[in-house]
Amino acid sequence: MKSIGFGYALRIAVAAFVVAIVLSSCVKEESADGKTLENHALNAWIKKNRPDLLGNKQDNGAYYVDVLAWGDESDDGDDNDFGDKPIMEQDSVWLFYNLTGRDLDGNVCLNRNEAIARMQGTFALETHYVPYMNYAGKVNAYALLEASYLMTRNEITLSEQYVADHPDICKGTKLKLHRGSKVRVYAPSTIAYGSSGTSESGGYEGQYALDGNTPVILDVEIIRAIKNPSDLEIGMLKDLVGAPDEKSDGQYGWTLAIKEKSEDDEGDDSSTGTDEGDKEDDGKLKGLYYNLLYEPNVNNVGLRHLQPTQKDTGISNPYKDSGKYADMADLDRQINEILAEKFKNKALDKSQMTDATLVKEGSAQVWYVTRFLDGFVIDSNIDEINQLVFDRTGSSSSALSVASDSSDLVTAWTYCISKLHYGQWAAILTASGYAYGSNGVSGSTSTSSSGTGYYYPSYYDYYNSYNSMYYGNAYYGGYYGYDYYSSYINSNNSSVDTTSISTEILGYTPLLFYIFIEPKSE
Repeated sequence: MKSIGFGYALRIAVAAFVVAIVLSSCVKEESADGKTLENHALNAWIKKNRPDLLGNKQDNGAYYVDVLAWGDESDDGDDNDFGDKPIMEQDSVWLFYNLTGRDLDGNVCLNRNEAIARMQGTFALETHYVPYMNYAGKVNAYALLEASYLMTRNEITLSEQYVADHPDICKGTKLKLHRGSKVRVYAPSTIAYGSSGTSESGGYEGQYALDGNTPVILDVEIIRAIKNPSDLEIGMLKDLVGAPDEKSDGQYGWTLAIKEKSEDDEGDDSSTGTDEGDKEDDGKLKGLYYNLLYEPNVNNVGLRHLQPTQKDTGISNPYKDSGKYADMADLDRQINEILAEKFKNKALDKSQMTDATLVKEGSAQVWYVTRFLDGFVIDSNIDEINQLVFDRTGSSSSALSVASDSSDLVTAWTYCISKLHYGQWAAILTASGYAYGSNGVSGSTSTSSSGTGYYYPSYYDYYNSYNSMYYGNAYYGGYYGYDYYSSYINSNNSSVDTTSISTEILGYTPLLFYIFIEPKSE
């Protein structure tokens, strides 16, 4: 990847400013630090190239704002969605937002947009082009770029002349960002990428890297503002399996996982899910479903695709421009055909499944396909699937050897593998609490089942706990902390890897697994 410095105009401005400083120092010995130099240079660039934005300079951060879309202001939201309410007025909020970064010459250095990636030749089939999802609360919003934090947590002031010149966009001189707002920001490096700059990868990069101490143009689009990402996940899964009240199993054979009864349960029946009152809920592993009826080309168990982040950005099919599939249904058909052919005559008939064929605490050879809920394929250890989806050729397929009680597995697998039979198909739907959690997995990263996992004490947990304590949101204490999760989550925090991942998995992202377990060798 090429690395470039300031744009040509900016370099001229810096040179001129430095000359002025040198000449003035002959008369009065004063020096300007790098921050001052950069801010003056950016101001000179704005004067020359965007003089209409001079009145839109924000005192907090010294950045300039161009409004591309004001955003609607008519939706009050619901129990878990802020709708069009201003972000800065919410103490605790999670944002779905798009972010594109350019240098002052217009060269892209950061991108989440598929169309831009294709246009500039950085598109990757492994890349899931969806918005960021980050916490943007009043305090502890560590994941946000400083520029993004400043513009979402403060009122943006616009000049009267700018508003008069843009009557079709602007609704006043004060803008509080909310859903639908889109702004272009010209920001100094002090609130952007600092002295290190940025060099993205994994399909999110531009054609150029951004040098350190360099101003950046940021296009920021607010897609959605929600209160609780865990509730969003659970709602998506309930809708998908057809169990809206979660008091019965879902449709098409989906079963809500139940925590097994242990010696510590003091004789209650929480494992059966038949207790009265709170005891009934204590045994349920909310957000984890498995399906023993799934079989490709035989029973698709009612799966359909519904990722809200995709819907809200107008992307209905993550493979819409691949040229290899007519639509998602076509991709599903081809995947099912591959799976059915590869494991033809190997699946155990349901009538042959007995207690003796259960994996239980044994080891198994597992084949899998991992997908997001919009149908995007994250990974597989089946070569034919990788050729179909990722154009990977020449690799060999090999089953993943796992033990049902292995600490190297994602928790969803730890629970479900022991429920399966040798020679059985199964599907698993899981919230992030039983997969890659609030951290997710960064893009362009290889993982394995070797036990060197990605879990580490998450900064998410810190502000989740804070907001649970002060603002009543339960996505920490009510999702990752209750007793009926602890035996499945806390015990496996040291390692969460199952697959070889090159696709970024954002925090709080549910997953779908197709699994086939090889018949037990004699």
